[in-house]
Amino acid sequence: MHRPHGKAQRFVTESHVNQWLTRRTGGRSERPRTYDAVAVRDASQNIRSARPLSSARRDVRVRRALSATWARRGDPHLQLQVALGATFAAAVWAFGHVVEDYLTGDPLVRWDVSLSQWLHQHSSPVLISAFEVFTWAGSVPGLALLTVAVALFLLRRGRVNEAALLCLGALGIEIVYPVLKLVFHRPRPELAYVHLDTYSFPSGHAAGSAAVYALTLYFFARHARVRWQVLAAIGYVALVATIGFSRLYLEAHYLSDVLAGLSLGAAWASGCLFIYEWRHDSAARVLPSRIRALAARFPVPRS
Repeated sequence: MHRPHGKAQRFVTESHVNQWLTRRTGGRSERPRTYDAVAVRDASQNIRSARPLSSARRDVRVRRALSATWARRGDPHLQLQVALGATFAAAVWAFGHVVEDYLTGDPLVRWDVSLSQWLHQHSSPVLISAFEVFTWAGSVPGLALLTVAVALFLLRRGRVNEAALLCLGALGIEIVYPVLKLVFHRPRPELAYVHLDTYSFPSGHAAGSAAVYALTLYFFARHARVRWQVLAAIGYVALVATIGFSRLYLEAHYLSDVLAGLSLGAAWASGCLFIYEWRHDSAARVLPSRIRALAARFPVPRS
């Protein structure tokens, strides 16, 4: 609500006091006493000081929240949430940067055509056949089979929340990138070895593999030793990069398509994991009651 200031505020306050004096005197016109001016001034000061009170309370709450967060700076769980939030922000920034380059025709778009032509000129029939098999690991059927297998394994271990997040995350990324393809409406390269009827930007193989493999390896390596976590991270980067390069070698996508898909998948996975670490049952709570009841039938192994 807009509050009057300055002369307008004093005018409103004085008019309110005069109305009160008129009601007290029964409508008779009397000259205000000297202390009435003091009351007007005090009331005006009270009105000016009432507005900062709510903002002061809000500032106190913010300072308390920051102090509580700073006190937990050594908490590994908080550090993990900060790392996931930073990864999400970096991936969103990278995706936006690639989108901007594509829309404005920056040098990245010119490199798309040059790299596509160079790969076509130096292609090998053996590598084409190999990448046609390897790229299946990032396809919708391949990722769907992986998701179902891992989800069943997690359910057998009693990890219902993780299984629910994996399924919802995989389903979500498979919905997001087709919508973006329709938005950007980019044709595929002309010299492609595989012919698809969908649009090119962003790469669905890159986005799906970056998201699903990140969620899968995270759940398997979350409580492992640091050495195994490092190996899982290296294997994840190598696997996803190879799938992305297979799309380039088969000329199903341009370089900017793959980069946008990788950043989109990384942003989606880190966002899902951030919500999961904030509240572990966030994914299971959105499932229908019948699915939750079915998942509850799986025996929980004793530790």
